Amino acid sequence: MPYKPADADRTVAPWELGSWLMENFANVEEVREGIRGIVVPAVIFKAWGFSPPVHYIVSDTSGKSIAIEYVDGKLNIHDNPLGLMTNAPTFDWHMTNLRNYVNFSFTNAPPVHLGPITLMPLGQGSGMLGLPGDFTPPSRFVRAAAFSQGVFPSETGYDAVFQAFHLLNNFDIPKGAARERETDKQGNLLADYTQWTSACDLGAKRFYIRTYDDSRIRSVDLMKMNLDANEITVFSLKGKEVMEPLTPSGKMGG
Repeated sequence: MPYKPADADRTVAPWELGSWLMENFANVEEVREGIRGIVVPAVIFKAWGFSPPVHYIVSDTSGKSIAIEYVDGKLNIHDNPLGLMTNAPTFDWHMTNLRNYVNFSFTNAPPVHLGPITLMPLGQGSGMLGLPGDFTPPSRFVRAAAFSQGVFPSETGYDAVFQAFHLLNNFDIPKGAARERETDKQGNLLADYTQWTSACDLGAKRFYIRTYDDSRIRSVDLMKMNLDANEITVFSLKGKEVMEPLTPSGKMGG
């Protein structure tokens, strides 16, 4: 929806909505009601030169989750029982698209008999044969649904965080694997890649993150931060991966 000066006192830019929700509501149900009182217009983000088509997911410690989208200027709130979101197209489309994969299974496929011959699966994971493996949002949503529901339950929040990062490994885009057809004004080939990956422990209120250049998992304990601060705290994530040599000192490989 377009911005209207008359709505200025209740307008939030798309990139501000996440912070606004965190600052004003304690759980999913409060968000579900409170978000109806604001306007989120499709305003241009100056650094990019366009209005980002943002999709939002909100979860709380009860396990509830909702998806929030603004489609054609209208607010849409969906119950999100799987706790998933990717960035195109709309959430209801993704949930319908899952029905195209009703045959996938966490258990290996059984042998198939074709007349006199028997076709045996080629290795482990045959129950998920045909699952889409590309980097598009629809394919990522399907894989996220399959992998997140297939893992064994974690015993602790710490274990769950590491499990989450193992799941997210399946969605890393290496530099060069997803390219634009055109170059920029300087002739550089444009390629999308996974700049950072994060996970949250809602119970312990800890945020975990790693970057493309450094796969170490770093964390922020929110309960040790000033939750009533007037300014946003910024942490530097610069740095390169450190490789640990296992070769004993003074010995050379042959």
